[in-house]
Amino acid sequence: MRDIVLVISFAWILAIERCLGGKLERFAHRPNNVLDDYYAYRHISIIHFNVPDCTVTAGFKFTVKEEKIGGIGRCSARNVSVFLKSGSLPFVRPDGSKIAAKLMKGRRRYYTLDMESNGDEYMIRIDAPAPGDWYAIAFRSWSDPDNGKITQQGLGASCDTVLDAELLLEYASIVSPMDPKLEYEVHMNESVDSAVMQLFIPDEFVDSSLSLKSTCGEECRIAVHVIAEDHLAGMIMNTTNATVFFKPYSDAFHYVTLRLLSGESSNVSLQFLDNSAAHDSGQVKSVDLMRKSLPDFFLFDYEHLRGNSTKPSAFNLTSDTLSVLSFEIGRVYDVGGTLTLGLKLADVKEKEKKNIIVIACISLGYYSNITAGGGCTRMENTTAADIYVNYTGSATLHIPFPEPGIWHISLRAFCLEENCHCAVTCLNGTACEDCDCMSPCNTKVESRISSSPCIEGRCNSHGKCMHYMSGGFVFAACHCSGAYRGFDCADDTYVLSNSDIIVRVLLLTFSNLAFIGSVYVAVRREYFTEAIVYAAVMFFSTFYHACEAGEDVYSVCIMRLSVLQFCDFFNALLSIWVTLVAMASFGPKLTAFCQITGAVILAMSAEMDRTALWVFLLPAITGSALIGLSWGMRCKRRGTVRYPSRPYRSIYFPAGLLLVSLGLVCYAFLQTRRNYYIVHSFWHVCVAIGAILLLPKRQYMK
Repeated sequence: MRDIVLVISFAWILAIERCLGGKLERFAHRPNNVLDDYYAYRHISIIHFNVPDCTVTAGFKFTVKEEKIGGIGRCSARNVSVFLKSGSLPFVRPDGSKIAAKLMKGRRRYYTLDMESNGDEYMIRIDAPAPGDWYAIAFRSWSDPDNGKITQQGLGASCDTVLDAELLLEYASIVSPMDPKLEYEVHMNESVDSAVMQLFIPDEFVDSSLSLKSTCGEECRIAVHVIAEDHLAGMIMNTTNATVFFKPYSDAFHYVTLRLLSGESSNVSLQFLDNSAAHDSGQVKSVDLMRKSLPDFFLFDYEHLRGNSTKPSAFNLTSDTLSVLSFEIGRVYDVGGTLTLGLKLADVKEKEKKNIIVIACISLGYYSNITAGGGCTRMENTTAADIYVNYTGSATLHIPFPEPGIWHISLRAFCLEENCHCAVTCLNGTACEDCDCMSPCNTKVESRISSSPCIEGRCNSHGKCMHYMSGGFVFAACHCSGAYRGFDCADDTYVLSNSDIIVRVLLLTFSNLAFIGSVYVAVRREYFTEAIVYAAVMFFSTFYHACEAGEDVYSVCIMRLSVLQFCDFFNALLSIWVTLVAMASFGPKLTAFCQITGAVILAMSAEMDRTALWVFLLPAITGSALIGLSWGMRCKRRGTVRYPSRPYRSIYFPAGLLLVSLGLVCYAFLQTRRNYYIVHSFWHVCVAIGAILLLPKRQYMK
């Protein structure tokens, strides 16, 4: 290990010259990141940065704008959310969705930025950033999907929300390696106002402190930061002497960052001290683990093997030692899944099980001591244990998108006396330093440390675990079904009850029965082609909605949903076309020609983009033009504007036009996800009755 440290330190010395600087300069640019609406974690866009070792300040600058890609009108600014974190992806729930799985608390902090896509610049400025990988995730801010409008494609402006990201860095004026066992001195002034010292702290330093002395005392202010893979400690020094306490990370480089905030100059001396003896609570026993990697993303296990055995085995916990399991999570390739930690009592007699409880404290970079009351001694304070294991069975904890580094699980078994009242408090999420009726004892436990996509490769039986790629990085997330949501598809807030589903299915399907009247009128007036088209609209629209509106509970799918959707849209377009051609009242030959030609063109259009505005405007505008041409020629030939006959011209035509226009306005502008089944059913009825009114009697067109 010493040789590796020497090699890395030598390489770091060679890189000092390029790191020297003093102002914020652009280091990396990540342009043209197209953002999606957030409905689930799979909709995030990932932007990755790498922060060099000798950085004293990092600025993450974001600019969001709207780019028009089609439609009518101008793009309006939208709300955008950005989350930034070092090491791994930020695990966020902007929709406030519930998660059934138990997750680890007290994870590494992340930064949040709320923006508008109006082209303004926003920046997250971080002093003494942790070196290495930084991940930003961005998306259009979450809003209640039930209130979201359903707009016809092409009716308004179609816009992409595009995010440009930049990394700006300020390098240290002084960069130097440092021996943690020797005192080191730095001189800073107004022109040389920052310094970064790199050091490798030995493993025997379990608890450390940094002693600082400044020659300027109260006349200047100096920012002091100690960082490793994360920010460990920091303070503003404005005295002659100061001390910073921290827990060093195991097998990791550490950096001390100094910045002169005010004052002319100062000589600062630094000395690392080992405080491990003052905090030693007994012997520490390391439990050996072996990594087993499987040939797929995020699939690996850490197992305790005994001898040449290939099966995991239990291990002993003794009363006089703290047992520690240590394992490594690699950067980039290990952070896109979910880490699962499980513990279970093994080979314990039934009568002894009820009196034994195992406390587990999980920490990154260093191991935590366990107090006599079952609390975990962290870097700054004592917290409740992460896992409690008792006779009831195994206990499991999940860590989505774990941070890279050396993780430690500290274990200690306690035996409880009868009527132990303080144990009820201490073992129920409360941090306790001591409990008189809890005493360390011996037992045996089995461990399970594994990584998998999503939560153990599943999505709570309400979705499918998928791999997604964004920004060149792969991550796992659930694709929920049936209106379930959340990271593990356990949130049923938007799941409809069976009665609600039945109401929606019946309304969307039975509203199509209004076309029975259209078919009947078309047959009575000898429009047989139109009658067949209306019957097809009724049939395919009914079964399309019966298939898609049932939420996989009451769905009736006579064929693939995509086929039903095409037939529904195509026949709806064809019904518009044949009705308008019938209103134009051409002769039989020209009418047949128009019907067949329109059917061919509309079939192609529906397959190209069946939801676009131009697909609906094509038959409507062309058919209206044919009506105007036909009626105009007849009025010119007769020398009068009184065509067609008065009943149709004065009553049926304006009434049908008004009804269809009303349905069209509701369909295009008033539909939301909440009222879709009502408005869309109303649209079915309006079109069906409108066809009855607009389809003219033969004698009216003579």
